[in-house]
Amino acid sequence: MHYKIVIVEDEKYAAQYLKDRIAVIAPDMEVIGILDSVESVKQQLPLLDADLVLADIHLDDGISFSAFEFLQWKKPVIFITAYDAYAIKAFKTNGIDYLLKPCDEDELSIALDKFRNSFSHQSVELLYEKIKMLSSEKNNYKERFAVTLGSRLLSIPVGEVAYFYSANKVVFIVKSDGQKLPYAGSLDQLSTSVDPKLFFRVNRNFLITHAAIDRIEIHAGRNVVVHIKPGSGGDSLVQVSKDRIVEFKCWLDY
Repeated sequence: MHYKIVIVEDEKYAAQYLKDRIAVIAPDMEVIGILDSVESVKQQLPLLDADLVLADIHLDDGISFSAFEFLQWKKPVIFITAYDAYAIKAFKTNGIDYLLKPCDEDELSIALDKFRNSFSHQSVELLYEKIKMLSSEKNNYKERFAVTLGSRLLSIPVGEVAYFYSANKVVFIVKSDGQKLPYAGSLDQLSTSVDPKLFFRVNRNFLITHAAIDRIEIHAGRNVVVHIKPGSGGDSLVQVSKDRIVEFKCWLDY
């Protein structure tokens, strides 16, 4: 069976990443449209013969849920969210399928499999009711990071962070002025709590900002290497994981 998908996403790089990944991992599915606002969903989605919608909850002009409610949409929707772990637990408890930003290819594949097997037969109305309590919330991306330095407790504003990196199971914040501070958290946790427009997880060990990029080189074998600034302990070369190159290029173009 061939499934037709519409993506609702106002972040261009995120929408392109989803489209590219679906083409690779789901040959039985085709993205037939990308909508980037509540109004475009209201006006254009009814004209598209979609079997499944992948929709970010928060769009620039409002909450995507309101558009589905306006349309009395009955077809399956997989929601995309940047909510914190507490909200995600609520999603899981209530059986709502979701993709957590930044979207992971394995999680995307699992979500699509769930749609194929059972999600398409569930009542979408029940899913809407379960996210109403979340739909009015704003993205709560971290704006500060608490670190301990000797006997002092510091609070680092997100605007002062160049990147995060992990070495020997310790995560460090590297500030734009070159100061390096240990941070009590994991890169996985940080990846889900910072603004994906500002930060990108280039590989398992580095989560960088645009400001941290000095230059980018494409080497043999399509390897992409980023020269970051300031360097971390003298090492300023960071290789982008091959499975994240497409998304990385889209992020750069956002």
